[in-house]
Amino acid sequence: MAPQDIPDGLRLCRASGWNQREEDWRQMLQSNPGGFVAAVEGGRVVGTGGAVRYGSELGWVCMILVDPEWRGRGIGTRIMDEVLRRLQGVAVVGLDATPGGRLVYVKLGFRDARAVARFAALSPPPPPTSALRAMTAADLPEVLAWDREAFGADRGAVLRWALGQAPEYAWCAADAGRLDGYCFGRHGHHADQVGPVVARQTDVARDLVRACLAPQAGRRFFIDAPREPTEWARALAGLGFVEQRPFTRMYRGDAKEPGRPEQTFAVAGPEFG
Repeated sequence: MAPQDIPDGLRLCRASGWNQREEDWRQMLQSNPGGFVAAVEGGRVVGTGGAVRYGSELGWVCMILVDPEWRGRGIGTRIMDEVLRRLQGVAVVGLDATPGGRLVYVKLGFRDARAVARFAALSPPPPPTSALRAMTAADLPEVLAWDREAFGADRGAVLRWALGQAPEYAWCAADAGRLDGYCFGRHGHHADQVGPVVARQTDVARDLVRACLAPQAGRRFFIDAPREPTEWARALAGLGFVEQRPFTRMYRGDAKEPGRPEQTFAVAGPEFG
């Protein structure tokens, strides 16, 4: 898949109601040369798919899209086969499956890790109460060092890009000189996306999300977050979030979820892991 295919990728996103923008596609293609493929029939792109690679440690399968008129013909499976072939040698391969795609991925050797859901909110909540500050480039070394442990792979390039694209959604929580949490976000077609959110405690994660939402009156937000623990789901509800649709976070074979998932209160999205 090449940059000139991005308009077709966006067309397939719109046909499926997905939230990605041109900037997302461009970042994925530029950072993962040879990692994405397009299925073409009669000179027309009818499917896409690929993986964001985080070194040799983790490959995140994403953007498996098939034109509605071409579904049910095995195109998605052929795309997955090629994407997985290109991920040979990567230690862990994961993805976020929609309910419709989960059974396909089970047949390809993926196993359930945990339940995730997309939550949506509109009305801004009260201001945060934790000691927060807007993230700057000077914070990145400490943030990225922690993120390498929490995520289980180096996604520094994605997070630097997110900070540049949407600095208003990048926040740090600190207490007595110790970093207690951080978050990033992105702009989207249907709604802006909050995530990842990494924190030591639920109340810190809640306030990081509040910091993103509070100044943005009337703007719609998505957050892709674990359904457990229920304490976190209740905290999101208190911020005005309502569950929209479920995902299942899956990993291929016997691979375990990397990093420290108990510190992740929102993922970066199905396209970035």
